[in-house]
Amino acid sequence: MANDDFQLREGSPKDFPALARIDASVSTEWVIHIERKGEQPEQRLDFTWRQAKPAGSQRRIGTDGIVEELETEWKRSDRLHIAEMNDVAAGYLMLGENWNKTPELTLIIVDRASRRRGIGRRFVQEAEAYARERRLRGLQWEVQNDNRDAIQFALSQGFRVAGFHDALYRNDDLARQTAPDFQGMALFLTKTLE
Repeated sequence: MANDDFQLREGSPKDFPALARIDASVSTEWVIHIERKGEQPEQRLDFTWRQAKPAGSQRRIGTDGIVEELETEWKRSDRLHIAEMNDVAAGYLMLGENWNKTPELTLIIVDRASRRRGIGRRFVQEAEAYARERRLRGLQWEVQNDNRDAIQFALSQGFRVAGFHDALYRNDDLARQTAPDFQGMALFLTKTLE
């Protein structure tokens, strides 16, 4: 249910402490399970939703180290957009251009209590405008394969699954997808712009 009761503004590093307080927790009950079939190099990859954890399972994103992470991402980003509701940060988008001239949504976070109000959709529109200003070909977004809400949102906005990295966070991500302590594998999404 979209509801434009938020304002969007440009942000800066002075906003990082407020952004660190946003509840970025995600449901981790479901995972896009990735399975390789056949012998290399002629393998088939199957992507299927599987319930991997009990109903209501979540990954809470703690506030420790968030300001430092924001500072690191800021160095490789060109823009920071902040959504505010009643003068309180409800979400943010950091955008940058990667090495191959593709805009990357380096961070896209919406406060848990503020989701389904159109903030994410507006962030995608801002990313598209950013790409078009630079005459770039599309958007790139990395999300973890156990963040079903983000993946389904991205697909609804015209992104498609473009690949994955099964050793970005650990060396055994593919084998651990249904383990109780699994914390996601890098799933890459792209959106081509016309």
